[in-house]
Amino acid sequence: MNEVCAFQNGGTPSKAIPRYFTGDIPWITGADLVGPVARSARSFITEEAITSSATNKVPAGTVLLVTRTSVGKVAIAGTELCFSQDITALLPDSAKLDAGYLVHFLRTKEEHFSRYARGATIKGITRQVVADLVIPLPPLQEQRRIAAILDQAETLRTQRRTALALLDSLTQSLFLDMFGDPVANPKGWPKVPLTQTCASPDDIRCGPFGTQLLRSEFKTEGVPLWGIKNVNAKFEIPTHEFVDEQTANRLSHYSIEPLDIVMTRKGTVGNCAVYPTSFPSGVMHSDLLRLRVSSKVCLSTFLSHQLHHSQDVERQLTLISGGAVMPGINVSRLKELLVFLPPLPLQQTFATRIASIEALKDTHRRALAALDALFASLQQRAFAGAL
Repeated sequence: MNEVCAFQNGGTPSKAIPRYFTGDIPWITGADLVGPVARSARSFITEEAITSSATNKVPAGTVLLVTRTSVGKVAIAGTELCFSQDITALLPDSAKLDAGYLVHFLRTKEEHFSRYARGATIKGITRQVVADLVIPLPPLQEQRRIAAILDQAETLRTQRRTALALLDSLTQSLFLDMFGDPVANPKGWPKVPLTQTCASPDDIRCGPFGTQLLRSEFKTEGVPLWGIKNVNAKFEIPTHEFVDEQTANRLSHYSIEPLDIVMTRKGTVGNCAVYPTSFPSGVMHSDLLRLRVSSKVCLSTFLSHQLHHSQDVERQLTLISGGAVMPGINVSRLKELLVFLPPLPLQQTFATRIASIEALKDTHRRALAALDALFASLQQRAFAGAL
């Protein structure tokens, strides 16, 4: 790489001198690289700031690689800009190397960069790690053709991700449209303690204590054991932890059944997901809570969305999850959490509409997975000279 690229370091003007940040020159950090092209900045500096610091100004088209903190993120400068020490600028020799081709090549090296990252708190790679990379160099016209193919595949993946994000926001809009803002409660729905959505107060329960489930009891197959990361991912990632039937029976009070609402009580406090109907009975880890609602009173889909989208619920969860060292939800107080309870037929209408949206999301997820596989294959073939 050092034979076909020039490198420039970044820097940070002194924050103690406010006038440095009153200019019109974009100055970015790794956090500003959120897409393939860096077009916007959160800070703007003056020419004096540039001359008084280690930052450099580079032209549009420069390749920007994050070499500290989120190592491996890469983008092209969409305008003339300056950058922090977290970023290394790569200026390819235009007679030998196409910038777009270089960007795609660097994206294939994320694992390589992670392997060479060093640092106790802030991990980073040295310039030498980048300079020592060996990049295949077909003719420029061929580089541009490869970059165009990968750009097109990446655009398709972006469109799928955008569609999924829009469908996520649609569920929140649908909830607000049908039931109103839970804080203002303009439709006057009755408010009840969470226990009244269940057949029994014991249907709201936290996971087993650590002494009730030892790591030595974990198996590689059997009854699935679910944790925080699975709930945060809406059960879209599999678990690799299981217990045998005997242990599962002993922990039956902590079981998770289809349509149970599962909530995180530590870490990402208050995140929740409905346990899918196609899944077998499982067991929850100690850092989770289970709400088993009564279908005669309340539907899991409706309540889960209320718990997820309601700022009123969020405020109440904040009040009941205080902890001196680590926040965590107190189960007894969770049972007193107030939720509003519209008529069951209206909840059913909502659940039916949500099911239609989820079906669309499944279609997009499958298409995105196929595109991800295609993109990985194209990347591999592109830099093996087989595309």
